[in-house]
Amino acid sequence: MYNNGFPVTYPQMNYQQPMADIGQVGSEQEAVNAYVAAGRSRIMFTPDDKTVFVKCVSMNGQTTLDIFDRRAQEPVLPASDYVTRQELAEALEALKPPKKGVKTEGAE
Repeated sequence: MYNNGFPVTYPQMNYQQPMADIGQVGSEQEAVNAYVAAGRSRIMFTPDDKTVFVKCVSMNGQTTLDIFDRRAQEPVLPASDYVTRQELAEALEALKPPKKGVKTEGAE
């Protein structure tokens, strides 16, 4: 027996199409309306690259759309820029005006 000119026992190469497609959309509504075949995924970007949509369709036709907003990474502040609770309490206490009727040192 032969299969495509090769013996049936000859190992066959299984060429599959990629499971994800990449494209560009102008809006979220376009991503919602974009066609994706069952069992496939599609990754879509907005023209400004600020939003990424990942639309997946399962083999039974259930559709999901994940939306990712891209933004610049915020710089991480060094630990020396933080204040402990005790340091904050002491600084706030120093800002309070002295209470009336309480003698302070050196006052008569």
